[in-house]
Amino acid sequence: MAKKAVQQSDPAAEQAYEQGRAYEKMQEYAQAFACYKQAADAGHADAHYRAGCLYRDGKGIPCDAAQAAEHFRRAAWRGNAAAQFALGECYAAGCGVPQDSKSAFEWMRLAAESGLAEAQRRTGLCFLYGTGTEKNARLAAEWLRRAADGGNALARCDLGSCYLAGKGVDRNEKRAFYHFRAAAMKGCPEALNNLGYCFRFGRGVRKNEKKAFRCFRAAARRDCSGAQYNLGLCYAVGSGVEQDEQEAQAWLERAAKGGSESAKVLLAKEHGIQD
Repeated sequence: MAKKAVQQSDPAAEQAYEQGRAYEKMQEYAQAFACYKQAADAGHADAHYRAGCLYRDGKGIPCDAAQAAEHFRRAAWRGNAAAQFALGECYAAGCGVPQDSKSAFEWMRLAAESGLAEAQRRTGLCFLYGTGTEKNARLAAEWLRRAADGGNALARCDLGSCYLAGKGVDRNEKRAFYHFRAAAMKGCPEALNNLGYCFRFGRGVRKNEKKAFRCFRAAARRDCSGAQYNLGLCYAVGSGVEQDEQEAQAWLERAAKGGSESAKVLLAKEHGIQD
């Protein structure tokens, strides 16, 4: 795996790249791609990355996952951290390249070492679940902490979950609550859902079902399927709110549509559907 390379300065390529950026900001994607291609042909790493993004998203040119991955690869080998992460995502999803969890992890970790917060979070999750590498809860928590310190709210929420379960860190429910609250204040719906859980069951904070309900409702309105499920349960049993079977059913159905397996199982049981 290549380490960071120094991009050679080419005034003409740099000018073409900057013109491409200007066109892209104006949403004139075809012109942007033409400029990026000119710069990329001269070896401009950032231009390769931007061209890859346009191929991936089908902006200005037909969507082409293989071409996107190739441009990401060329930029990644030249040390572009965003391209390294994008290439890792390609390998993780098998998009434009064969699915390869190990290669995905290696490229994401390289981007993480360059300081890209989302890559640090994904590297942490790889260590946490053993995706593309051996499980290592301690390293998972370390990478999640670095991502959280870099401003990634989801990583702070994940770190809170580590403290709640004692994975890679000493179990500390108060620290878990602190991280959930910090992430929630940055607008992370998953963290709001976890805050609701803490309030409902008194984990790291005094039990308060009304506050739990408000957290679940706020996260549910932001399309967090887990919170929609929890909100449905609150309405079903009257936890923190007056019992309302119609509201419970509506939120459980919304959660199921959003991918909540727990909601799907519960609704199936209600309708007498057995596996």
